[in-house]
Amino acid sequence: MNPRLISVTLAALLAGTAALAQFDFGKLTKALDTAKDAGKAMKGVTGIGIEEEREIGDSVALEVIGKYGGLVRDEDIMRRVNLVGLALARYSGRPDLDWRFAVLNSDTVNAFSAPGGYVFITSGLYAQTENDDDALAAILGHEIAHITGKHALNIIARGEGLSGAANLVASRSSEARKINAQLAQFDLKIDKVVKLIFEKGFDSQTEYAADKDGRKLAVQTGYAPGGLRLVLLKLQQQGGDPKAVFSTHPPLKDRIAKLPAD
Repeated sequence: MNPRLISVTLAALLAGTAALAQFDFGKLTKALDTAKDAGKAMKGVTGIGIEEEREIGDSVALEVIGKYGGLVRDEDIMRRVNLVGLALARYSGRPDLDWRFAVLNSDTVNAFSAPGGYVFITSGLYAQTENDDDALAAILGHEIAHITGKHALNIIARGEGLSGAANLVASRSSEARKINAQLAQFDLKIDKVVKLIFEKGFDSQTEYAADKDGRKLAVQTGYAPGGLRLVLLKLQQQGGDPKAVFSTHPPLKDRIAKLPAD
C-alpha cells in the first residue's frame, strides 16, 4: 500500500510509530476543507457517489478518533488488525475501497465503521480477541458488513434530516446561496452519521444482519465460524456495565441467540 501525505492533525496522532504511518489515514483533515469545496459534485438527496462517501467517511473517522482517545500506538497490534481486516476486505462485496483498520485507545468494548472503508475496534474489545484471530475476524467482518451494505449511507440517502437543506437549494436561485445550502447539506450528513455511530446505533435487524454477514465473510476468508458467538459469550459471562460493552449494539443475549451454535 503506497503511503500518502498525512495532514498535520493526524501526523500528530500518528507520530513516532512507523506502522501507523504505513497504515495512513491520509488526507483526513484536508477532507474537512476540500469536502466543502463548491467544485465538488455533491449528489445530495438524489444519491451518494463514491467521492462523497469518502468525504463523509474521512470526516466521521476524525470524529471517532477524537472521541475515543486517539489511536493505539503499537505496531504489532495495528499490523495484526490490518492483516486480518485486509484479508476480510479482499473477499468482501467492495474489495476496491480504500480499507483502513485501527484500534482506538479506549477501555470501552465496542467497534465502529465509517463510510468509505474505515473500521475501528476499541482497545477494550481488542483485548478480548488478543489470542483469537477468529473472534477478531468476526468483529471486523461485522463492521465491514455495515460498510459494504451502505447502512449509514442508505439512511442518509433516504433524506432523513436533510429536507431543510434540499428545500434551501430549491428555493434560492443565487449561486452563492446554492453553494451555502450544499455545504449545509453536507454538514447535516456528517452530523447524521456521527449521531448514528455515537448515540443511536443501527436498528436491531440491521445489526443482526451484520452479525450474519460478518460471520459469513469470516468463514469465506478461512476463519472459524464460531468466533463472534464465543467472544459475545465471553463478554456476557464477564458482566460489567452495559453502557461500556457494545453500547450501540443490541443486547449481548439477543445477538447470541441469533447466531448459530457452531
